[in-house]
Amino acid sequence: MIRVRGAIGVVFCAISLTACSGVTSGAPVPASVAVTTTAPLATVTTVSTANFDRKVCAGEGGLAQRGQGFYLTYRQLMQSGGQGMSISPVELAAQLAGLTTVAAEGDGIDGSAIVDQAGSDIRLPVSTMIRDADRLAQHYADVAKGGLSANSDMTPIITSFTNALVACTKAGYQPTWFKPEELVRK
Repeated sequence: MIRVRGAIGVVFCAISLTACSGVTSGAPVPASVAVTTTAPLATVTTVSTANFDRKVCAGEGGLAQRGQGFYLTYRQLMQSGGQGMSISPVELAAQLAGLTTVAAEGDGIDGSAIVDQAGSDIRLPVSTMIRDADRLAQHYADVAKGGLSANSDMTPIITSFTNALVACTKAGYQPTWFKPEELVRK
């Protein structure tokens, strides 16, 4: 049985805020704080971070490509609340393992060097998603070998996958397959 603890409400709230808000999550800098930078340095930092954000979210091997396999399961979990859903542990382990390779180039399996160069609004949720996917992929690989019970909580990966999708969407890199209106519980 797949358990989803209270993630549905949190995810719906996050998706609703993404769909309806044009406001970024960064806190404004107080007027009394003096910021001293040179324009060329600020421009270079912004451009290079944006390039890595694009690679992580929409580039070859990015979330748009590597997350699509898990999205079908994610959508079913969101629509059903985890009730009455069944998926092969081997299939789920493979889907989750795909998420751990976000931003890896070609057939690579480690995209951490690229993820680490992304801006914090992308880097943090994607890194958390990769960590959560890695933990559950290993768990379900063990289940497939008959070593453990398949009874596990999917809440961490549901939450972190949602946060990664929301972060990429806010940055302007929404995967074409990500349709928040489809995720409403039926």
